[in-house]
Amino acid sequence: MPTNGTSPLLSLFTWLITLQFVAVVFHDLVDIPGWTHGRQVRAIIGRRKLMIATMVNALFPGAAVALALGFWNKPKSGLVYDYWVIYCAVTLLSAIGMWYIPYFFGTTEEKKRNFSRMYAGTLQVLPPRGDNPRPNLLHVCFHILFVITFFLSLALRFGTKS
Repeated sequence: MPTNGTSPLLSLFTWLITLQFVAVVFHDLVDIPGWTHGRQVRAIIGRRKLMIATMVNALFPGAAVALALGFWNKPKSGLVYDYWVIYCAVTLLSAIGMWYIPYFFGTTEEKKRNFSRMYAGTLQVLPPRGDNPRPNLLHVCFHILFVITFFLSLALRFGTKS
């Protein structure tokens, strides 16, 4: 059962979940050559649709950060820890569904075309698998972050003294 207060593990989780929030919200809105090309994403999805998706996608990680900061050095109920576990699990499963299922098993021609156009010119580290879309280096880094925050949320919820 989780304890209250702030441990190094909880501090690390708070920093990383905040980083995750910033990454999820802003990565498709900026241009960092080789890493993320927001203008290409906007060209495919459309500015209005992208802004709506960004606002919706900000709600859940924003709530995770708000709970982390709002309960800093305060008692946390199991519901706070449960939210973190559920949010982190859903985020990780979404990344798998969005990136690794298409990478390993393929997807529609339209999705392949869109991924190719949105992420053209970004750094790739995974080997090609035919013409399947593959996560670029930035997304691989995000996915590693998602795995870490998921396991930290589990550690905080089940069995560590935090």
